[in-house]
Amino acid sequence: MQLKKLTKHIYYTQNDPKGDRPTLGYIAGNKSAVMIDAGNSAAHNALFLGLLKENRLKKPDACVLTHWHWDHTFGLHALNMETYAHTKTNEKLREIAKWKWDDDAMRQRLADGTEIAFADENIRMEYADPQKIRVVPTGNDIQEEITFDCGGITCHCLHLPSAHSDDSIAAFIPEEKIIFIGDIYGDDFYNNHSRNLDKTKALYDRLLEMDFTTAVPGHSAPLSKDELLDFLGSFAAQK
Repeated sequence: MQLKKLTKHIYYTQNDPKGDRPTLGYIAGNKSAVMIDAGNSAAHNALFLGLLKENRLKKPDACVLTHWHWDHTFGLHALNMETYAHTKTNEKLREIAKWKWDDDAMRQRLADGTEIAFADENIRMEYADPQKIRVVPTGNDIQEEITFDCGGITCHCLHLPSAHSDDSIAAFIPEEKIIFIGDIYGDDFYNNHSRNLDKTKALYDRLLEMDFTTAVPGHSAPLSKDELLDFLGSFAAQK
């Protein structure tokens, strides 16, 4: 895993398809720093925090989750900082916290459609012993938006419509014209990869009016605003 620099204040790690480790983001001002997403395990975010230390970057003061999916949240329990997520994210994490992680329980969730094969396969890849999984909610809820003043730079986290997951949060850094979007532009993995065109059109409209040049997704390289809008627009045009 490599730590990549976008600007003086913003860094990110490349996603790793092995075990479905998503991009983790980092925004730092002269006062504080914010981490975007908690990673899919304690091992994942430990690598991230180690890279920050190696590069003499301050430890994050807060972590914001982009949505509830396991690869973005299962490392949360290992973070010693303030944590934030949309209210719906925390509702889902409280539900998952009650799950059992033995083989029988995991197979049953696949059989009844609670879990999908892609997630199950990658969870088993990331965790040699799934019974060590620990799921917790964040300490703080986000209803619609919250702004972190990091000192000379701000991180504006806002709830945006998404066909991928209804709890999606994006982190917009207006001074740098960069936005971390998680998986917000994807389709619905938990509903046969379907796509709600109304939600996609609503997301397109919101992003169109925002002043950013670069979007950092959870599972691919950064995109220009035009690239992101072209992708979403291909669906929005169907409305």
